[in-house]
Amino acid sequence: MKKFWVILGALIVAGVSAYAGGLADAITETVPVMAEPMEAKPSLPSWVIPAAVIALLIGVAVAANDDDDDEDDSAPV
Repeated sequence: MKKFWVILGALIVAGVSAYAGGLADAITETVPVMAEPMEAKPSLPSWVIPAAVIALLIGVAVAANDDDDDEDDSAPV
């Protein structure tokens, strides 16, 4: 009877260790898909930056227009 329990115990240990990895999903390999790169869209239209530079230059030109005619009138004659 002792021999029966030893063999049964050995079979149980072997069965548990053999079944240990049996619940994992099978590994399936898929073919890699090559994605084509997309062109990046610009965030601003191409005319915005030149228009901003022109507006800045016009603003500087208007602000720099300094008439000294008023000071000449107040000078003693």
